[in-house]
Amino acid sequence: MAKLKGKGTVLQQTISSTLTDVAQITDIDISGEASLDFDSTTLDGGVYETKDLTGYSSPGTVKFGLFFDPALAGHQAIVALITTPAACVWKVKYSDAGPSSLTYTSAGLGLEQKVVTKDGLKATVTMNRTGAPTRA
Repeated sequence: MAKLKGKGTVLQQTISSTLTDVAQITDIDISGEASLDFDSTTLDGGVYETKDLTGYSSPGTVKFGLFFDPALAGHQAIVALITTPAACVWKVKYSDAGPSSLTYTSAGLGLEQKVVTKDGLKATVTMNRTGAPTRA
């Protein structure tokens, strides 16, 4: 069983139809992917709640941190997805020899910037995923 290092993982965004590395990433959080269920408890059903599957799954969100440079073309492309909303294909390439990857489409994007004494300008980007991801 392999234990992959975080170092060497790359996040790419589609810019002009080409997957391009996002510069200066510090962390990536992929969360919220889940099969969806509903409460199917009935009054005559006994003591415990019951759940049934809806047949749908939620693709979840991706959140990543980076040292933000407003002059970098890739960081400008992220801001452009906020000012001119559009779906965008992204790819996480893990650090194994394959490399293993996760490709997905974003449907909404948020950007938070943080300026702190004795630190660089940082940003956090949060995006909602849409549709089925592709794992390779």
